[in-house]
Amino acid sequence: MTVMFIIGFIIFALYMFGLLYAIYWGHNSQREEMERDIELRNYYARHNNGLDMDYDGIGNQGRVPSPKKKTKNRKFKQRIK
Repeated sequence: MTVMFIIGFIIFALYMFGLLYAIYWGHNSQREEMERDIELRNYYARHNNGLDMDYDGIGNQGRVPSPKKKTKNRKFKQRIK
C-alpha cells in the first residue's frame, strides 16, 4: 500500500518539475525573442521607452499618481456684529 503512494509521489514530483521547467523555459525564450525583434526595438527606441517594455499588457500600475490630499482651509470667517 505505501509503495503505491511512493510511486504516485515520484510521478507527481516529476510532473511538477517538468511543468515548472516548461514555464521557466517558455518565459525566457519569449523574452529573448522579444529583445531580438528588430521592429519592437525600433519602436521603443523611437519612443524612448527601451527599458519600459510592458510584457504583461496591463501597464505599469505603479505609475498612477496618488490622489492629492485636500487641505482644510483653516482661516476663520470673522463674525459680523
